[in-house]
Amino acid sequence: MGLGVWQLQRADYKQGLQDLYEQRSAATAVGLSELSAEQDIAYLQIRLQGRFDNEHHFLLDNRVLNGRVGYEVISPFLLEPAITNQSGDVFDLIWINRGWIPMLASRNELPEIKPVVQSIELNGQLVNPSDTFVLADVPLSGQWPEVVQRIDLLQMTKRLSGVQAQGEARQIAPYLFRAAVGQAGSFQINWQAINTSPQKSLGYSVQWFLMALVLTGLYFWTCIRQK
Repeated sequence: MGLGVWQLQRADYKQGLQDLYEQRSAATAVGLSELSAEQDIAYLQIRLQGRFDNEHHFLLDNRVLNGRVGYEVISPFLLEPAITNQSGDVFDLIWINRGWIPMLASRNELPEIKPVVQSIELNGQLVNPSDTFVLADVPLSGQWPEVVQRIDLLQMTKRLSGVQAQGEARQIAPYLFRAAVGQAGSFQINWQAINTSPQKSLGYSVQWFLMALVLTGLYFWTCIRQK
């Protein structure tokens, strides 16, 4: 019964996320300067101006699209000009998830990320990186592009800061930006608010409740037989 109630709560949580995603996806894009530190940024539509850092990329491993295994490309994006938000925080760089690319024939061979040299405008949405469970964290290789098993903005920022020359340290926004379909420098885009539908969780809850009913019936039937 407890598992059934838990699945009902999961279904309600997923439906809330889906509703928020659809509501904010239909909203007008705003600039980072209009945000505050305390604001809920999940799925907010944002526009950015700047250019990619073409030397330093992270490849988020084990991303599956249409049955194929690949990576999601996450690159630093230099904001032009630097942004000051409503809380007075100044940022001149943000992480951009540019979408999915396929894995090559060998895991030892990493895909090439073609440079985007010009200043561009991007539209997309901000997200809170989820805490993905992994069996073990793979240490960073010290080479670019870096392959990671999950998005850890703090670790990624430290890695990037380690290659910047003294005096060039960037103030990196604590957000992850997901590029919209058709943006310059983007790859295959298939963003979703949730991986499984609320209906699936409802189906699981029904299974747990039916199992509890059957077990309860078997218990009383066994008691009657023994009597």
